[in-house]
Amino acid sequence: MSNKKTLAVTAFALLLSQQSFASETEGFYFGGGYHGQFFNSIGSLKVEAAKGSKHVTVDEMYVSDKITGQKPSEYKGDYNPSFAGSIAFGYEGELGNNSYRAELEGMYSSIKADNVGLEGNQISVSYLKEISGKKYMYDTKVDNDQIENMSVMANAYYHLKNDSFSFSPYVGAGIGLTRMKIFGEASIRPAYQLKAGLDYSINESVNMHVGYRHFGAFGTDHELKANLLGKVEEQQPGQPGRKKTAVLNKSEKPTDVKLHSEGISIGNGLFTTHGLEAGLTFHFASKS
Repeated sequence: MSNKKTLAVTAFALLLSQQSFASETEGFYFGGGYHGQFFNSIGSLKVEAAKGSKHVTVDEMYVSDKITGQKPSEYKGDYNPSFAGSIAFGYEGELGNNSYRAELEGMYSSIKADNVGLEGNQISVSYLKEISGKKYMYDTKVDNDQIENMSVMANAYYHLKNDSFSFSPYVGAGIGLTRMKIFGEASIRPAYQLKAGLDYSINESVNMHVGYRHFGAFGTDHELKANLLGKVEEQQPGQPGRKKTAVLNKSEKPTDVKLHSEGISIGNGLFTTHGLEAGLTFHFASKS
């Protein structure tokens, strides 16, 4: 706790410093940073099975006309931030009394799945389908251990300069592409980010920034294969007054082997993260 207080006091003192080393820095620069995520969210799980399928559930099996598991739209995994880092190359120039930056940024982040209410690192998606008057169950396993992002973003920043201080507030926005790996499948998705924070001039060539970062990637679908598990049969209750139960007979399957597996589409909506980032920029040239 004392170390956190010391760090906070030191940072506050730096921000209030009256020295202005590089308020008019311009030219090319490179930099790097670390992004600590506060929380993240992922859109509802979407499952599109073959025509005629019904009672789609996540992790649990269908039992006696009741969905005992989660509906795909209700499934929410719990993902913990693990690591996120970035490097950038860009140019800073003057814009009236203020300044701007334009850069190309490469980022990598990894988010681990944690305690999603399932056993192991997989989720099971099951559904029923009627074939020739008989009810069969299909199932597919989906990896759910982590979400990885490798992104390339084009960013633009606007800095409000003040000659009385060695720090300046900034806002920024970026668009680009990210290679997201989720559910064991990788895909290229459009992405965006928003930033806001404070930039501090350490000396004529080095700046430090601390601020908020919001990152978002749009969803996509993954084509997987669902396997037929067997026939769903109703079992008579052992005692009067009790409901029938459903039993899966794995030994009975359609004679047509083409029906033993079929395609299924699994996807999600918008994926977003919110967090605090800190980094350094090193300028190749500057003017005082």
